Amino acid sequence: MNQVSAAAPRRGIRRLKISYLVSALILILLLAPAATAAPSVIVSNFTVTPAVLMPGDEGTITVVLTSTALPTAGSPLNIRLDTGTGEANTSAETEENAYIESVLLHSTDVEVMTGSFQDIGEIGPGQSFPVTFRIRAPGDEGIYFPEVWVSVRDGANLRYPIPVNVGTAYAIAKRPALRVERTVPASVNPGDPFNVALTIHNDGQATANDISVGVNATSGGIAPQNAENYYIPELEAGGDAALNLTFETDTSAPLGLTPILVTVDYRGADLAPSRQVATIGVPIVGKAEMGVASIRTEPARITAGETVDLTIRLENTGTADAKSVRATIEGLALSGSKEAFLGTIEPGNDGPAIFSLVADEAGEFGYTLVVRYTDDYGEHTVRQALQVVVAGQNPVPMIAVAAAVLIVAAAAALYWYRRRKGE
Repeated sequence: MNQVSAAAPRRGIRRLKISYLVSALILILLLAPAATAAPSVIVSNFTVTPAVLMPGDEGTITVVLTSTALPTAGSPLNIRLDTGTGEANTSAETEENAYIESVLLHSTDVEVMTGSFQDIGEIGPGQSFPVTFRIRAPGDEGIYFPEVWVSVRDGANLRYPIPVNVGTAYAIAKRPALRVERTVPASVNPGDPFNVALTIHNDGQATANDISVGVNATSGGIAPQNAENYYIPELEAGGDAALNLTFETDTSAPLGLTPILVTVDYRGADLAPSRQVATIGVPIVGKAEMGVASIRTEPARITAGETVDLTIRLENTGTADAKSVRATIEGLALSGSKEAFLGTIEPGNDGPAIFSLVADEAGEFGYTLVVRYTDDYGEHTVRQALQVVVAGQNPVPMIAVAAAVLIVAAAAALYWYRRRKGE
């Protein structure tokens, strides 16, 4: 009985431990996706200069850090657009940015002379930047592997070994390193097609083989007119390949910086796969277009000598706001107010330009309506020739009034004559 009673508490303790362990595993599984979802960086390329150092010589190690986050569409338009080799950056911070706290080069053999970087800052989705360390080779020949240590806030930290050849006859396997340059238009109006020129450079020291280039538009408002996938059999070291891409946009494409992803997969001589991801930032900028929607006068039939209100409704048929809209009448012989300020007119809306005129004389009077407005492309002026007709006064009412006056005068004279005769 005592053995049974003693074993029971031990079984209860084991069950309790197993329950705690299972709970901990569940908690780890629940927290794992959140931990891995944070953006980090990778070493997408590195260069050791010179390729072979002699013992005690100085050289440099340059590594290229690339964000692992994928860009999203609909970024704001406060951008700095580089149509050459630079990135198209937004000044607004997004949650996909990775904040690099420090980048160090650690080694017990190779002397690191300079290269301790602290609080580098944020790197956006698809962006890259180089970091250079100055080193001194050790006194003994051999191949050494200093490590690049990258600390990312709330993200996965990185340790990447860099092979350094010091005076040995063994050649470190040379690898290709592909880089994507792109040329995009300064702005694209929704509904208009546009072209993008891609140039793929091999900055490495070996030939890249089986190169696959994939183009993926992240927004439904942009669609490629040609192929989305390209194949390049090989690209020698120092060589480049050009691709010309054509895209079409929908009139309802969202305004802002829209990214297009370019993924480049390739292999070196060792058949090891490599991938380079670049982002094409396409600035979608709407354009306002102003026109006359309707013309109305009050009264509808203008007669000489009257004051008339001329109302011209101006419509924005474009894809962006028309700002500071001002309408002016030029070349009209009639007097009155000939300028109206409408302010901002949104796409698909219209606004009235009201002019108060005095029809001094009858006739057909031609004039020019001048509409001035601004949008993101600058100032614009639209001119349209119009006409207003002023009818002459109708003489029939004047004759009727004169006849009535004569009748009244004759009746009064007859009444006065009869009264005098009676007296």
